[in-house]
Amino acid sequence: MSVSDEELRNPKNRFVAVADHATVGQAIAAWQDLEGESWWHLIVRMDDGSFRAARFSDLYPALHESTDAAETQVRVLTGLTPVPAAERDAINTSEAKALARKTPAHVLVVTGGDSPVGIVVEGIRRGAGLMSNAADLGELGGKYVKL
Repeated sequence: MSVSDEELRNPKNRFVAVADHATVGQAIAAWQDLEGESWWHLIVRMDDGSFRAARFSDLYPALHESTDAAETQVRVLTGLTPVPAAERDAINTSEAKALARKTPAHVLVVTGGDSPVGIVVEGIRRGAGLMSNAADLGELGGKYVKL
């Protein structure tokens, strides 16, 4: 029993994971290095071991008027929603999808040990309601972003 590789590689489950002391600029730079889309999720591991999540597109409205958005630590972002985590080998793919559907963010972090190895997103579409684009998000990265 485990969450399948196929499910974890599903494009809708793309994400960037960072520790809570990382800055928005570092998260955006990592997202750009992976050629991310605005619907990807930012997964933040908090110092207590819990996880929080937000779509990258949700970062822009909250930060676009900030003069130091790139230096803001991700732990203080108000748009992050607590999300559950499950050990990859402790549940199967169907159980992971069911857990994701039951959460407010519709996201389950799948871990291997204490580290995220993937996410399962259920009940939302990739492009649903997105207002910001990659160029808008790139503005938040400041000095961390490749020009």
